[in-house]
Amino acid sequence: MKFLKNLSWLGLGFFLGFLIFAFPSKAKALSQDAEEYLQILHEIVSYLETDYVEKVNEADLYKGAIQGILSALKDPHSRFLSKEEFKELQSETRGSFGGLGIEVLFQDGKILIVSPIDDTPASRAGLLPEDKIIEINGIKTQTMNLNDAISLMRGEVGSGVSLLIERKNVKPFPVDLVREMIKIQYIKKEYLKDDKIGYIRLLQFMGKDTTAKEFYQAIQDLTKQGAESLIIDLRNNPGGLLDLAVQLSEIFLDKGKEVVSVRGRDGVMIRSYKSSTGLGKFLDIPVVILMNNGSASASEILAGALKDHKRAKLVGTKSFGKGSVQNIYNLPHGTGVALTIQKYYTPSGVSIHGKGIEPDILIEPFGPKDDDKFYFEKLSKSNLLKTFTKENPIYSSMKGDLFFQKLQKEKILLSEDLSKFLYYSETMIGKKAPLITLEFDPQLKEAIQILKSSKK
Repeated sequence: MKFLKNLSWLGLGFFLGFLIFAFPSKAKALSQDAEEYLQILHEIVSYLETDYVEKVNEADLYKGAIQGILSALKDPHSRFLSKEEFKELQSETRGSFGGLGIEVLFQDGKILIVSPIDDTPASRAGLLPEDKIIEINGIKTQTMNLNDAISLMRGEVGSGVSLLIERKNVKPFPVDLVREMIKIQYIKKEYLKDDKIGYIRLLQFMGKDTTAKEFYQAIQDLTKQGAESLIIDLRNNPGGLLDLAVQLSEIFLDKGKEVVSVRGRDGVMIRSYKSSTGLGKFLDIPVVILMNNGSASASEILAGALKDHKRAKLVGTKSFGKGSVQNIYNLPHGTGVALTIQKYYTPSGVSIHGKGIEPDILIEPFGPKDDDKFYFEKLSKSNLLKTFTKENPIYSSMKGDLFFQKLQKEKILLSEDLSKFLYYSETMIGKKAPLITLEFDPQLKEAIQILKSSKK
C-alpha cells in the first residue's frame, strides 16, 4: 500500500487504480493456434526486415506487436511496461517533478482527463473531466502512448507546458500551464449555518494514516456547530486507497454491512470488505453525496456502498467507472506487464468498472448545452469576454447582468445564467476558487433542497 500511496501522490498519474506486484510464474504451454500465429508473426517481421521500403527497427516491431496484443483486450489499464517504465513503477520514490494536477487515462486512442484536482494548475485553468488532450507542446498525442504523454507533461517546477484541449461542443483551444509541486489538502469543510447542513469536500482517498481521522473529526466539528445533515462532495475525486474508502464508508454503516466485494474471472468472489466498528458511527445523520464523471475508483466504492444500503442519496451525473485491480508481472529483460485481474462490485452486486454508478437524481453541471454551441463559438471568436473581464476583473451579480446585456446587443443569445457563469469563470482563471459557489452549482443547490425537505 505504501507504493500505491506514492504513486497516487503524483500530480499527474497513470490512473491505474489499485496495484499488486506479482512474482513470475511458469509460463503456460502454447496452444496450436498460438504457435501458428507466432510463426506468422516471425515471418511478417522477416519480410519487413528484408523487403519493406524503409529500414525497420526489429525491437520496435516486436514491442508494437506486444502492445497490439494488449490493445486487443480493449482495457486501457492493461499495458506493457518498458525497462524504463517498469523501473519507475517499482521505485519507492519518484523524485521531485512539476505536475499539472490532473489524472489522465488513455482511452479510444486519446489522452483523456479523468479529473483535475482542486487548487492545481489544471483546475485553475478550467480543465474538466472528459476533456481530451490532443497536443502537448505542439506535438499531436494520437501517436503517443500514455507514458509518452505523461513524460512530456512532466518537468521542472516553474516550467511551462502548452496543451491543446478538445471539449464537447467547443472548438479545440490552447491552455498554457506552469508546472507546480502538487500539494493537496484532502479534506475541506464548511458549515451552512442557515440550513444547518455540513459540507465536506474530499479531494482524494489518500493520506492513509490521517485522512480517515480528519474526515471523522470534520463530521464531529460540523455537528457540534449545529449541522443536522451532511453533504459529501466527491466530484472530480479520482479515488486512491481502497482501505480508506472502506474506512469512510463504515462511519455511516452498521457493523457487518458489506462495503464492496472483489471478484475475479467469471465473477468468482475473492474477498468481501465489511464494515467494522472503526473510528465511530454516524448512523442517523442524513447524507447526500455529490458525484460527477470525474468521480472514480474509491469515490465509486463509497458512493455505491452508501447508495445500496440507502444511507445516502446520490446527486449529480454518472461516475467515471473505474473499479479494477491490476497485477504487475515481471517479464524478461527488466520489462513488465500490468494486467487487470479483479473487479469491484457494490453491495447489490453491480460491477463499477466500465459502467460507473448512476445518481439517484440526475442534475447536469452548469455549462454550455448543445443548443448553445453556435453562440458559444461566436463568443469564442470574439474578444468580448476577455475585454469585459479586463475592464471588470472582480465578479459581481450586477456586473454579470451587464455582461449578459452586452451579449444580447451583439446577438450572442446565451441564457442569462450561462452568460454570468462564463464571465465568473473567466475572472477566476489563475485564482483559488472558493469552496462553495452556490450561484453556479445546481447540483449543490439540489443537495441542499433534498436535505431541507427531509426535515419537514
